[in-house]
Amino acid sequence: MRWYIVRMRQLLRVSCLVGSLAMLLSGCVATPEAQDQVDEVARVGDTGITLDDLEEAWNENDPGGRLQSMMELYETRLRVLDLVVGDRLIVREAEARGISRDELLAAELPSRTLPVTDDDIDRIYEQNKNRLGGRTLEEMRPEIRQALEQQRPNQVLREYMRELRTAADDIVITLDPPRQRVDAAAGDRSKGPVDAPVLIVEFSDFECPFCQQATATITELLARYPDKIRFIYKDFPLPNHPNAFKAAEAGHCAHEQDKFWEYHDTLFTTEDLGIDALKGHAEELGLDLDSFAACLDDARHAETVTAEMATGRSYGASSTPTLFINGRPIFGAMPLSVFDEIVQQELAAAARQ
Repeated sequence: MRWYIVRMRQLLRVSCLVGSLAMLLSGCVATPEAQDQVDEVARVGDTGITLDDLEEAWNENDPGGRLQSMMELYETRLRVLDLVVGDRLIVREAEARGISRDELLAAELPSRTLPVTDDDIDRIYEQNKNRLGGRTLEEMRPEIRQALEQQRPNQVLREYMRELRTAADDIVITLDPPRQRVDAAAGDRSKGPVDAPVLIVEFSDFECPFCQQATATITELLARYPDKIRFIYKDFPLPNHPNAFKAAEAGHCAHEQDKFWEYHDTLFTTEDLGIDALKGHAEELGLDLDSFAACLDDARHAETVTAEMATGRSYGASSTPTLFINGRPIFGAMPLSVFDEIVQQELAAAARQ
């Protein structure tokens, strides 16, 4: 038992250190008196250069790189915050029981720690044997067992933190994720109330299979939150998709006849996006084919598509689908649960305002 308590103390010292790191990452150590000095990072003669100047230049020259870096920093802060919150909950639980933190851990964690089994070792070996240089299972068994036994206390501690967090009803996370300012225009192709508390903007490509997955996700979200989300679709046809740009033009031609969303759904359910097929889909949906064909043949909306692509790049989009939920970026067709969690967070934040 003694070794277990020592191990828990070591882990909790790490979590406390991580808590200090969280303060550093969030800028909590800067005093108000030093704030002006912190904001100004350089001078050229009498002209100061501020952090805002750096942010503006970074966003102008490398919006995608900036957004990715900010997301990585946010995710790191979030992982650290999870540990710090868990540590606070352990302290609170110990105080509520009138015992020390060590006594709480001694009472709760050993019984939750499962022994390392041969099946555990076999599974880890099978998952990693291609990287073990031909070493056999029996050769690796002692090392794998030792590694798993060292990991178990940390895993159990995190699981207990999650249990306490699930049981708590007074945790409010106010760490704000990075956001990109995303403007909505009156002529945007959109669904949902204009004044909805959640705005989702997608930069998409009709020839992108992952965009098709994202479309299904957005459809489900709109069904779950019919009065809470406004969704805007914007074009971002990729150069390696030969039919994507013309399909994007065709979407705008369908929009001229108030049939964009029907046409949008059709394009995401077909593999044929050639010119004849684009016109055929329009005819199937009952559009005025002569008007549609003239629009498409004249490349009437080529500049519009190009402009939307430029807007996407200025926001940091470089692949599809790229989505922004109230400015919060999502790269790729993430699971519905990821989108739903962010929407719920945004709705909760709106309710607090």
